[in-house]
Amino acid sequence: MMMTGVVETEHLRLRPVIEQDADSVWLLHSDLRTNTYNPAGPMTHRSQAEQQAREWVANWAADGHGYWAVEELHVPGVVIGFGGIRAANWRGRQVYNLAYRLAPTVWGKGLAGELVVAAVERWHELGEHLPLVAYTTAENIPSQRTALKGGLTRRPDLDEVTSTHTDVVFALGLD
Repeated sequence: MMMTGVVETEHLRLRPVIEQDADSVWLLHSDLRTNTYNPAGPMTHRSQAEQQAREWVANWAADGHGYWAVEELHVPGVVIGFGGIRAANWRGRQVYNLAYRLAPTVWGKGLAGELVVAAVERWHELGEHLPLVAYTTAENIPSQRTALKGGLTRRPDLDEVTSTHTDVVFALGLD
């Protein structure tokens, strides 16, 4: 289903990622603060950001939706994060993965929750034909609160313990 990619919320402008967003991907994903709870750690090479931006652009081209570049409405053109939903293979099944990562300069303003609500609305618009899943580490309490604010349900039955961390799962439409 093809639909417009730009969404405006009370405080945010959400638009499809473009390849020129690679600089913003790099700034956000190489920052130690935005990767505090990321078991893989921050990006270490700018080429990773370029590849990530190309992949997100390809999602939009293939599916007509994907992760958004996030801007504050009152500061157009300045990317403060990335997030939304995109089709993914998770534990052997097709789902929409819900992601959200914002710059530390905007933390504490409720913008991640606003982004997640918009992403859940997009999931509903797409017809809910795939389950919506968000997961994070057990230590990442802010991310867990954001998933709950977006209306996702905590699913402890789907948590996964690895040798380095525990993933906690939130979902909608998942049996």
